[in-house]
Amino acid sequence: MLYLIPKLSNRWYMATLNSFTDFEAFQASRSFVREVGLLIRSPRFRRDRVLFEQMERAAISVLSNFAEGFERDGNAEFAQFLSISKGSIGELRGQLIYSLDVGLIDERLHAELDGKGETATRMVGGLMRYLSGTELKGRKFGQRTEKKAPRHA
Repeated sequence: MLYLIPKLSNRWYMATLNSFTDFEAFQASRSFVREVGLLIRSPRFRRDRVLFEQMERAAISVLSNFAEGFERDGNAEFAQFLSISKGSIGELRGQLIYSLDVGLIDERLHAELDGKGETATRMVGGLMRYLSGTELKGRKFGQRTEKKAPRHA
């Protein structure tokens, strides 16, 4: 699929992306989710089963919704699933604030993880804006931009 992709530098480039893993937004999200996933497996987090399970679900949601949206082959559906993914990034960022406030993590670690989360959410948001503004409709539409002429019986 051909996309005009936003980069962190606010420049755009043309790319053919055959997998959701090719997107820089996915890679940034994965990096953030990986760090959170490793953190919540520490003994401190394992004692709070409810927080652990909620953060685990949110982390899984980030990557799963990105992947599912891409595989739907339509840009509108992709953007809708990216919105859910972006919301889950925000949920994790909120849970990291809670973790800081109750003493599970320190300021340094919170700042580091929140920075990764902020980068991921900006990149996913940029991809959503691109998808909502493009005339390309997605693979399942054969990249059509024109409307079909009405059929007369």
